[in-house]
Amino acid sequence: MTKTKIEWATDVWNPTVGCTKVSAGCKNCYAERIFNRFHPDEKFSEVHCYQERLDQPLHWEKPRRIFVDSMSDLFHEDIPNDFIAQVWLTMVCSPWHIFMILSKRPKRMLKIARHPYIGIFERDHNDLPNVWLGVSVEDQKTADERIPILLQTPAAVRFVSVEPMLGPLMIDTYLGDLPEDEDGAPYPGKIDWVICGCESGPGARPMDLDWARNVRDQCQAAGVPFFLKQAVINGKMVKMPELDGKIWAEYPEIDENRA
Repeated sequence: MTKTKIEWATDVWNPTVGCTKVSAGCKNCYAERIFNRFHPDEKFSEVHCYQERLDQPLHWEKPRRIFVDSMSDLFHEDIPNDFIAQVWLTMVCSPWHIFMILSKRPKRMLKIARHPYIGIFERDHNDLPNVWLGVSVEDQKTADERIPILLQTPAAVRFVSVEPMLGPLMIDTYLGDLPEDEDGAPYPGKIDWVICGCESGPGARPMDLDWARNVRDQCQAAGVPFFLKQAVINGKMVKMPELDGKIWAEYPEIDENRA
């Protein structure tokens, strides 16, 4: 089953499954919760690569927005370079889809994105307008650690997912065209999209709606699309909630002729 209830994607593709925790945002990992429900005798921390899943998107004829590794992190240290290269090859060979990859390991993502076709062939990243790379952050600390690395990463679209949002966040210095690093030099890239959402499930930590509103305002000021995935409204979890009278479901503009 590939269809997903994740609001910003239509499908998921999980060539790998399993992950390990790296920061506070991982505490109540939804993927681990799902895995444990169906595999009570196995450990989610043991990462598995599934060769037989590599060609799945090639058989999906209609264009889809695909969240890659919703049950893992493609840039986890236990996933071999050559397997990641094969994932990249599938994305190269299915340009009618959009592939969206989120990671909490931006250093390895940067390294792989610069040289993704290890042992297969060379191809410039600019030939892949259907591959979007993003980082998942939960607070100011992780934003300041991960976003600057994302800005150095070659990608057609760079995006940030603030979920679960565990505190207020100022990311305005990373938005807009060519923001400057701490030395005053421009980064080679920019943020094209921001997703925001509260935590869900057992033990969910609260998100103040003003935190999301403030990030929305920063995005609007910079002309960056904003997507509010979920929030608690009047004590209830609401998917795609209204914020100030509007459902925020903006996407970055893409080249419709990319295929």
